[in-house]
Amino acid sequence: MSRNRANPQRPHPTGNPSSPESDTEPGTKAECPELSGNGRRIENFKLSPRQQAVLPVIASTPSLAQAARISGFSERTLRRWLADDDFRGELTRLRQESAELARLELQGLMLRSVSVLSEALDDPDKAIRLRAARYAMSFAVRASETEKLKKEIQDLEDAIALGNAQHPDK
Repeated sequence: MSRNRANPQRPHPTGNPSSPESDTEPGTKAECPELSGNGRRIENFKLSPRQQAVLPVIASTPSLAQAARISGFSERTLRRWLADDDFRGELTRLRQESAELARLELQGLMLRSVSVLSEALDDPDKAIRLRAARYAMSFAVRASETEKLKKEIQDLEDAIALGNAQHPDK
């Protein structure tokens, strides 16, 4: 029986590590719950089940070496898959989706954080109140600057759109 090069203790899923069907054979890592992407199903029919299964691992680890260790695939296999446009595109989509979920989670924490900061402003310890006031002022200034920049960007975009409408030949 042939052994899996990425994990010599585990037999290769197809019995032949050089088999082209080794990426799509049923009963491979694609069915492993630890590689399922936290319940999110990846359905890209251009990718094999094994490629789909490893995407969440690559997306959530800081290095390809770590993703290889966790997934049981060799770094060489992961690099080969990363050379594929469809695989790389799906990885990019998954990373963007994960970043959006993290952003939404952080937005949800803002209200709680403001409550904690508000409570700290009423703390009996003067040093804690002073530190809380500094943080509150710093955040307020940043928020105000961000809103001002957003308005300026919108004004510039509107001016560009108006210029393009007035001179459609450019």
